[in-house]
Amino acid sequence: MSTPLVSLFLPSVHGGGAERAMLIFSAELIRRGYNVDLVLAKLEGPNVVHIPKRVRVVDLKSPRMLKAIPRLVRYLGATKPCAIFSTITHANIALICASRWARTTCPVIVRQSNAPRAETKSSVGRYITSRIIPFAYPLASGVIAVSEGVRGELLELNGRLDRLLKTAPTPVLTEEVNRLGHEVPQHPWFQGDDVPIVMSAGRLERHKGMLDLVRAFRRVRDRRLARLVIAGQGSDRARLEREIAKLNLSEDVDLPGFFPNPFCLMNRARVFALASHYEGLPNVLIQAMAFGTPVVATNCPSGPAEILEGGQLGALVPVGDIAALADAIERSLDLPKQDHAREVVWQRYGAELATTRYLELAGLPATAPVAVPAE
Repeated sequence: MSTPLVSLFLPSVHGGGAERAMLIFSAELIRRGYNVDLVLAKLEGPNVVHIPKRVRVVDLKSPRMLKAIPRLVRYLGATKPCAIFSTITHANIALICASRWARTTCPVIVRQSNAPRAETKSSVGRYITSRIIPFAYPLASGVIAVSEGVRGELLELNGRLDRLLKTAPTPVLTEEVNRLGHEVPQHPWFQGDDVPIVMSAGRLERHKGMLDLVRAFRRVRDRRLARLVIAGQGSDRARLEREIAKLNLSEDVDLPGFFPNPFCLMNRARVFALASHYEGLPNVLIQAMAFGTPVVATNCPSGPAEILEGGQLGALVPVGDIAALADAIERSLDLPKQDHAREVVWQRYGAELATTRYLELAGLPATAPVAVPAE
């Protein structure tokens, strides 16, 4: 008996939370004795450095997801994993199509990482893929919703998904995250405690609400000394830079781009702010809370309200309400470390619990059966 192989399919390893979650999942699978293939439509993105060493990378070399489908068919036919997981809507649909074409018998588990209804408003492509979800997802072996809000929206799209849907915690927190959080930040603003820092992290895209955050921070800065650091990269960077200059915040706001270790910034920030217009389950919010950092988040669909227990573990403000966001940030700057919130998220979003739930959905044991050498 050979060591069982679990495959993970992603478009790439760019800097989003969904990609990082699946890399954490892959590391936990390896720790439990599974072999892991990371199948990428195209091998690109800054998270390449975070791919665990024992993961085999399969690069389909497909700049477009449609071109990846026939190559994924060939992979499934040749490799025959004991289960394959995917995340991000267009990759989920591509995997379902490829599995039907390849007539694979292994469990195909797709993970919905964003609120599907809200996601449709961000682009024409996402609107089209959302229209395919009600027809494609019932053909999967199982569907993981990252939050109850995501589960509810999927059921609104197709009530028959109920038999396949499982809400499962995202693999977010590991001992490695904790270790990285205690490293010394390679950023000059975090070398002392004289000026309080508000921090955010995520893709610089419009739906992440970073423009709202910059405008809210202008109000905070008018009332007290503070700085803002937004880690991440994306297509909205130029617009953010123009707004920062327009608001005369160039000396107080930094956009360092993709930051290899955002956890040490989260640990030392005075407040972590999430201003998204929609989410699925924002990993960065959980990660900041894991260090006891006070958090402020928009009550967007979906995830923040669930994570913050309706505002018990951190401030919730209406989406797009600049004044409310500024007021909540200012109040939170004076809060101490939040030990209870830290304990809650470590219990709920540890990688071990999530991996066990994911494997259960695929019908696989929590640890890989021990391989027996062939005679």
